[in-house]
Amino acid sequence: MHKKFPPHERKAQIIQIALQLFAVKGYNDTTVNDIIDKAKISKGGFYYHYNSKKDLVEDIVWMLIGDMKTIIEQIDKRDDLTALEKANEYIKSITVYKTDKIVETVALLSELYSGDKNIQLEKKFYDFARKHLAPVKKKIILQGIEEGTFKTEFPEEAAETYVKLFIMQQQEITDLFYKCLVQKDKKIMEIIKRKYMFFQNLLEDTLGLDKGSLVAVEAMATTAGRMCKKIMGSKDFGPNKNGNL
Repeated sequence: MHKKFPPHERKAQIIQIALQLFAVKGYNDTTVNDIIDKAKISKGGFYYHYNSKKDLVEDIVWMLIGDMKTIIEQIDKRDDLTALEKANEYIKSITVYKTDKIVETVALLSELYSGDKNIQLEKKFYDFARKHLAPVKKKIILQGIEEGTFKTEFPEEAAETYVKLFIMQQQEITDLFYKCLVQKDKKIMEIIKRKYMFFQNLLEDTLGLDKGSLVAVEAMATTAGRMCKKIMGSKDFGPNKNGNL
């Protein structure tokens, strides 16, 4: 007999079981039956909460975006930080968050950017991010303009571009990180570093910041080390504290 859980606990259990399977088998090779068998629930128990595996991944999307929204809102409320400090604190906080949520992030991006691209889910992801993240980014940009560090005549457009650039960057970076860690190929890490450098330069140009103002490349080095330790248990692979390989 299946153990009975309150609906919210059962839903959380399904998500965690699915993520465990995604980590081992990959998103594409994990079936609904795999999730049902491992969770020891009936098909009705699964389909009570989700119509399909894609619905389950959508739930993960909203969880990730919701967490990101909470992070940036908490940073924006801090009166002790300048706008530039807030921007950098967000970059650092998100890289730590992505490391802690690496399985969820990889599962999400595998669905968004696999060969069978889920255009509908990608649009929902972007629309939700633009609606909930861009307004807070705009507030920080306006603060930066007042402080004289951000130089743009288009704060709203800059905020939306910031979110768009961030999402586009994630399209490749997370998959490359995972591939790098699995294959232990430092050539991939060089590609990642170049993409982070380009991303940072592009953001600095968009916000009218001096070169080197943002910490995206520095955060990349920290994230790489944390991911290596978390996923591979490796202590000697990845960039050192200076960002060098």
